[in-house]
Amino acid sequence: MESEPENVNEAHEEDFRSNAGRGIENQETSGLDSGPGKWLRWLLAIIGCGLMVATIPLFFPVNVMQTIHRWLGLGDFPVAPIAIYLARSTSMLYAVHGFLMLLVSFDLKRYWPLVQVFGWLHVVIGLTMFGIDLTTPMPFYWISGEGIPIALAGMLIIWLWRTADTQRPSSLN
Repeated sequence: MESEPENVNEAHEEDFRSNAGRGIENQETSGLDSGPGKWLRWLLAIIGCGLMVATIPLFFPVNVMQTIHRWLGLGDFPVAPIAIYLARSTSMLYAVHGFLMLLVSFDLKRYWPLVQVFGWLHVVIGLTMFGIDLTTPMPFYWISGEGIPIALAGMLIIWLWRTADTQRPSSLN
């Protein structure tokens, strides 16, 4: 006969062990497998995969960066160590962020508080990028396609999170 866990940490550890390796299919009992939870999972996964595409430019030779820079109408790419460093490290940060979002999408129950954080971070990042784009100044297609969509995605994450949170069984809250 199994005894009851003595504290919350033991309960969480026991829950983790019993659910380990079961992944997304285990979420059927969490109340997050349909409706807003399902849409939230898909949204996080899609955004995560989209951000992970930023891994590709990490390996671009400088001449490819220069060509793309000109093609985007941004003029000549500054071939200075800091510009190359910033281009590559920014790509890596986007990719890592995307990987974390994809990882969270596979286990919403475990990472539930982090989902709301992702939403708010996207709102802040989006509005900050919008300000940066306006003051740089970037072309209109860039301004309209970067900051505002990121902030809107953040608001959608928050809305889905709140909606799904009200539908979760109280034992999971």
